[in-house]
Amino acid sequence: MGRQSRQETTTDGSERISLRPAVPWLLGTLALGVAAVIIAVVRLDQLPDPYPVHFGVLGDPDRYTDRSLGSVLMPTLVGQASGLAVFATLLLIRAQGHARLVTPLAALASVVGGGISLTSISQYLTDDAVPPPWTFWALLAGLTATTIWVVIASVRAGRESGDDRAGWRLGGLVYANPDDPDVLVSKRAGVGTTVNLGRPMGWAVLGLLLLPGILVVVAVVLWT
Repeated sequence: MGRQSRQETTTDGSERISLRPAVPWLLGTLALGVAAVIIAVVRLDQLPDPYPVHFGVLGDPDRYTDRSLGSVLMPTLVGQASGLAVFATLLLIRAQGHARLVTPLAALASVVGGGISLTSISQYLTDDAVPPPWTFWALLAGLTATTIWVVIASVRAGRESGDDRAGWRLGGLVYANPDDPDVLVSKRAGVGTTVNLGRPMGWAVLGLLLLPGILVVVAVVLWT
């Protein structure tokens, strides 16, 4: 009975998971985003000019810009867009039947979108637009906890997968098979493809995939 509540039958007779457990997380995220926008608009004239847009590890502002509705709302809008992007991955895993991943991914998306909105709200409600330092650490703790939850759920989903191809490691998160000529293989847990780390070309492809992110991190470090 419980299984039926989590599965839906498609027109071709196959089963796909229900995304209903993600709905409360999505609604909560959007509600926090709307609240942040309203508070920002109402409080705009009371916020300082120049407006702090970057903070050090201790929560002290170290970069400012001219106050405008765009500069004030930017973190909220970026956070909401990032959270919705994570929610969108649920549509991809729906057809793969990984019911274990629905709630963890929804929670991660909510922490990204809703957590950043909450941090922005705390900034909008202060006279100097400097949120309490604990808000950043709380957001980081939330992101860490939900990411670990997603990883654990992915490992369990991988163990339950019907893919019996030799070479899967860490519960289906990593694939390394030197006897498999394929460099890219379908993920056992999650969505899309992964690289075969048993082939030298697989490591080369992985390096190319990671290079843009590494360059962004380096650029941010040098900029700040």
